[in-house]
Amino acid sequence: MVLALLLGCKNDIDINAPYKDIAIVYGFLNQNEPIQYIRIQKLYQNASTTSTQEGAQIADSLYFDSLVVNLININKAVPDTFHCYRVDSIPKDSGFFTKDRNTFYATSIPKNNAANEIYVLDIYYPKKKAHFSAKTMLVKDATIEPRKLVLKYNDPKFPNHTFVFKFMSGKNAYLYDLGVRFTYKEMDINDTSIFTLKYVDFNVVRSIAYQPENLFTQSISSKAFIDNLKAEILPNANKTRRTISVTFRTYGGSQEFQTMLDLTKPDLTVVQKNPLYSNIEPTQLGIGIFSSRNYVERVMEIDPSALLLLSKELPNFTY
Repeated sequence: MVLALLLGCKNDIDINAPYKDIAIVYGFLNQNEPIQYIRIQKLYQNASTTSTQEGAQIADSLYFDSLVVNLININKAVPDTFHCYRVDSIPKDSGFFTKDRNTFYATSIPKNNAANEIYVLDIYYPKKKAHFSAKTMLVKDATIEPRKLVLKYNDPKFPNHTFVFKFMSGKNAYLYDLGVRFTYKEMDINDTSIFTLKYVDFNVVRSIAYQPENLFTQSISSKAFIDNLKAEILPNANKTRRTISVTFRTYGGSQEFQTMLDLTKPDLTVVQKNPLYSNIEPTQLGIGIFSSRNYVERVMEIDPSALLLLSKELPNFTY
């Protein structure tokens, strides 16, 4: 988790230092999600009279009693304000910290893929009568080019065959993960009405910098793609399988996210010290990241020859 990464970069925190209400903020807007969730917690500090484990089970040590949280679209003549309501209903797994409370702040924002929107996260803390905030440019949808998928495998005529992932990067997107999802139907061999849909994800690139609103082409080895499927889908004589779809997927990240990843890359020097990244201001009240990301997918047409090839190469598959 990025939040753990942010906290883990600094190793000189005095656990029993004088108590301060410092917020940890973690939020990524995604215009394709119906609800935006922002996590705002206290920087954990236990009192000198309380053990670390005891303090971690006290919800008041982790969450603020009252905050006023708003998302504001400032790239308008009259800014739009979206109030974030407190959500305590999302279950939390058991662990070191209490699961009695798991607070998020949530709201919905409209989608306008053509607009160049800047959102401000404004947090008001009544106890200190103070605001702290951050802003991000909203990442817009990438455009994935449609194509008919052709595959070759161990074909002497095409020993290095590739297929192409072509896309136009979205507005305000500086970083991308690209992936291909293979979805298949797995049926009981004695009763094909009993089935489950399963998938295997193939990572094409991860955390690669791309300029916004540019056309990019990524070649993918057919052999590497099919070898990955063969490694993930194991033989099962009790099942019969059939290819359902191949989906190209883009995950775009904002400039703040790119900066954070650049700053938190492993330091290979003798004296290892990575800077703590935060775009929350002022830092006396909060640290963390408020940014934007975007997810788009497109199902590709599969050439009949590719379907036949997959049925031959993958275990227990039929055409």
